[in-house]
Amino acid sequence: MPLLVLGINHQSAPIEMREKLAIGERELPRALAALADAPGVAECALLSTCNRAEAYAAFAPGTDDPEDALAEFLAGWHGLSRHEFDGHLYCYRDGAAANHLFSVAAGIDSMILGEPDIQRQVKGALEAAQAARTAGALLNKLFQEALVTGKKARTETGIARGAFSVGAAAVEYAAQVFGESLAGRTVLVLGAGKMSEVTARHLGARGAPAVLVANRTFEKAQQLAAQFGGGARRFDDLPQLLLQADIVVCSTAAPHPIVTQAMIRDAMRARRGRPLTLFDIAVPRDVEASVDDLENVYLFNIDHLQEFVAGARRARSAEVARAQEIINAAVAEYLRWGRALEVSPLIVAVREQLDAMRLAELARLRARLPGLSEKEWRAIEAAMQAVTNKIAHPATQAIKASAQEDAGPAALDAIRRAFGLEDAPPASAPARVPAEKVTEP
Repeated sequence: MPLLVLGINHQSAPIEMREKLAIGERELPRALAALADAPGVAECALLSTCNRAEAYAAFAPGTDDPEDALAEFLAGWHGLSRHEFDGHLYCYRDGAAANHLFSVAAGIDSMILGEPDIQRQVKGALEAAQAARTAGALLNKLFQEALVTGKKARTETGIARGAFSVGAAAVEYAAQVFGESLAGRTVLVLGAGKMSEVTARHLGARGAPAVLVANRTFEKAQQLAAQFGGGARRFDDLPQLLLQADIVVCSTAAPHPIVTQAMIRDAMRARRGRPLTLFDIAVPRDVEASVDDLENVYLFNIDHLQEFVAGARRARSAEVARAQEIINAAVAEYLRWGRALEVSPLIVAVREQLDAMRLAELARLRARLPGLSEKEWRAIEAAMQAVTNKIAHPATQAIKASAQEDAGPAALDAIRRAFGLEDAPPASAPARVPAEKVTEP
């Protein structure tokens, strides 16, 4: 089955575009069901993070324009027209699609090289597809091997050495803006998810004495604040909290901005010119972009972190090359598995054909030799079974070997004819080498 990934990431599009294609965790079951209904889709999964929004799908052989089917899904699901994002999309097929996901899981396709969060996010995408029953043999294997390969690349190379998550990068950026220590600064964290947890932990390590956590579910704010001795606040108190904070870090899962320009303008009047710095690391964004137009207000979003972390990527370029070697080997192994999977129906058909011939011959013998004892029949059946196995084994080996060869399709057709299986559907194995990228970002 043809395998495709179609998506958008931090390299192909700015945050203003990425947030339009983001799919929230609560939306995933419905989104997967909708994608599974797209023309030709046999299996599918969705990966949506702060860096990317990607649709993975295995298509039925012969599907007409599978890339278009994925693009139409993204447009329809988000209520957008294709021209709004077509120029930002990338598409990979077969081996190139596997190479892309393995690179994503290893963290070498992330804005922050080797960042740890992506492994959890790839695993979450697989689990969501499994729960929605949209991941079959092909995507289950693809994502599981991506996780294994990503872990291997991190442990056997230095790509993850000194790496930090997006939340930690925001804290380091803040420390650079305010000095090495955040001592004396009051920090407000909006959101109580995994990103907020990482952010709060790094804020404490950077010396922030007062970290406040606000969340729509107050109990979650209390749980997070209790982990590092911070203070939990109710989300309804946000206008008052903006008067206290020097730094605001936003990382909620809200589908629209929760911090408006009007809200910040009111706060700045009461602050009497005291500066306010906001780090919006949510996708979609939590803070209206127009907030940055206000005097003494400094707004940074996730794309501002790219330049900050670029130096670390350049410094570890040799480690990226080593990680890519691990990925290339894993992709080759995955493609070998895929080609073997594609010919398994032919192996089954050959075996069934041989068994049918064996049983038919046994029936004819019973009719011609009615006087044989059961012991004699058991000996005959065992002998015929042994002959069948001796024919089936080399045939099976030949099919498996042909699947890995450039001349494989012709050899497989010859095997079909030899066993009278001309009507069996031909295998459509993935390409033997990574395919060229269909569209460049």
